[in-house]
Amino acid sequence: MGILAGIGAVIARWERFHFNPRPSQKELEAIASVVEVDAERLAQMLPPLGVGMQHEPIRLCGACYAETPCHRIEWQYKSVWKCDRHQLKILAKCPNCQAPFKMPALWEDGCCHRCRMLFAEMAKQQKGL
Repeated sequence: MGILAGIGAVIARWERFHFNPRPSQKELEAIASVVEVDAERLAQMLPPLGVGMQHEPIRLCGACYAETPCHRIEWQYKSVWKCDRHQLKILAKCPNCQAPFKMPALWEDGCCHRCRMLFAEMAKQQKGL
């Protein structure tokens, strides 16, 4: 659908947390029409200007995921190494099998793609800070 809307490259960058260059207003409006989210809301989802992104490894907080099963972009900020809500170290790989996490667009059932450990269960093995 992204290709039909003329935003295929923008969607691919968004899924991989590559926001350089940032989507233009026209691109945000095209994405908004496809995903049915207001363009202004999409703009608010982008990282603040000047905030560095860590594209890999994909990181997460299992405790946050247990509460709300969605990826928080803040986990990918270079300056973030702990969860501000739970004071736990952000995970960069499955604590059970050590597999790095796939990008969130490929997550299935909120679990490790290799050993199937649920992200919510991973919270028990996160280190407190």
